[in-house]
Amino acid sequence: MAIISCPQCQKSISDKHKACPHCNAAFGEMDAETKSRLAARTKTQKQQSLMNQSFIALILFLGGFLVLYWQHPVPGSWQQTACYGTIAIGVVWYLVNRVRLVFLKRKKL
Repeated sequence: MAIISCPQCQKSISDKHKACPHCNAAFGEMDAETKSRLAARTKTQKQQSLMNQSFIALILFLGGFLVLYWQHPVPGSWQQTACYGTIAIGVVWYLVNRVRLVFLKRKKL
């Protein structure tokens, strides 16, 4: 009995399973090519999701920066704190998603 990755959800399962206990994907009767295609499609969907999240994080960062630049909130006010918070959250979220994308691209199917 060997441990393999589910082609659908990428979680570890036994090779004796006919369907994944996590996502209920039936792959017992699939050939290797179909499993490979399914894994590639899942990886592409994950990459697209991370790209979308990176874009939202970038918008968050730029929104906080532009409000700070154009509105000139009073130093020490909640508006300034909110701008700095959105800038920090946007940068951290963007960088984390980019690192996750790099690791996902390096991961083999």
